[in-house]
Amino acid sequence: MITVIRTATAFPGMTGEAIAWAQEVAALVKRVTGKEQFVCTSFGGMLAEIAWIGQYDSVGQYDEMRTKVLSDGEYRTAPKKARDLFTPGSDRDQIWKHQ
Repeated sequence: MITVIRTATAFPGMTGEAIAWAQEVAALVKRVTGKEQFVCTSFGGMLAEIAWIGQYDSVGQYDEMRTKVLSDGEYRTAPKKARDLFTPGSDRDQIWKHQ
C-alpha cells in the first residue's frame, strides 16, 4: 500500500478560499475514481499549507486513478480556479510506501 500526499501553500489571506477549492477537487477526484481524498491543513510550521492525502494499493493503482482524473473535463478546468489561491511553485508530491 502507498500513501500519496500533495501539498500546496495558499497565498496570504486566501487560505479559506484555497481550502474550499481543495475540498471541491477532493470531491471531484472521489466522483471520478471512487477513492477518498482527505483535505488537511497544517496548524504548525507553514500555516497556509494544504494537503490532499490518498491511499492506494500500489503505484500502478495510483497511476491508473491519476490518469482517470486527468482525463476528466471538469478536473482539467479546475486548476484555472486555483491560480489566484496558491503560491506558484509551492506544490509538492510525496509518495510513501507502507511497511
